[in-house]
Amino acid sequence: MTATATPTRQSRLLPVAVLVTAVLQAVAPVVTLAGPGTSPGGGSGPDLLITPVGWAFSIWGVIYTLAIVQAVAALVTGATGSERRQVAQVVLYLGGTAWIALAGLDSSIATAAALTVMFGAALVAVLAVEQETFERSWLGTLTRAAVGLYAGWVTAAFFLNVSTALVDLGAFEAGDVTWQVVVLGVAVLVLLGVTAAVHGSVAYAAAGVWAMIGISVTAQEDGTGEVAGATLVGIVLLVVATIVLGLRRRKAPLPVL
Repeated sequence: MTATATPTRQSRLLPVAVLVTAVLQAVAPVVTLAGPGTSPGGGSGPDLLITPVGWAFSIWGVIYTLAIVQAVAALVTGATGSERRQVAQVVLYLGGTAWIALAGLDSSIATAAALTVMFGAALVAVLAVEQETFERSWLGTLTRAAVGLYAGWVTAAFFLNVSTALVDLGAFEAGDVTWQVVVLGVAVLVLLGVTAAVHGSVAYAAAGVWAMIGISVTAQEDGTGEVAGATLVGIVLLVVATIVLGLRRRKAPLPVL
């Protein structure tokens, strides 16, 4: 069954909720107890060897901006799209706001729980948007970019926050390389799997590549060659997979379910 972006005039309650929560998550860092600039990326607790360099988190500015612009565009045009994707967006944005609030409590377990909710909602959203068709191609491109970039970065942030929580629980040591390389490998596999599931979403893969670049810079500064090598492999695999899937999609477009 095809999900269309403009089937009928939907109730505006859900699109309004998407816009309100998109704005809420963007302004929340200004008033968080953890201080201005906090965003759901690094989590509370010790910095790990797989923590992206500080400037990599500037991607949140792009993510927040795209989320708001997409919500406004959908509301103004009335082409709001599937309810499933919109509900996932609301949960995702509320989860991001909750993460920011929880960061002030300095609890890596609480922030990891929030990222788990965000991760689930992000996957639902990015899979749902790939099943939509849009009468306005520009709105489809904007929506896929906004959702894809958010979902890709949250995927990477999920593994980092869970790893931080495991360190705080005493399961692992923050300075040990082996287990963090394993986590990085699993994260790359998940990024590749979702990239394949969404037929080579450039935005989703780009966020994953950006995370790998940020981690690589940290690894080079710390002198951890194993982590740097793992990120390089991850970057290459994500780029190649996106190109191959994109070319395949052009030659034989997949039917929309």
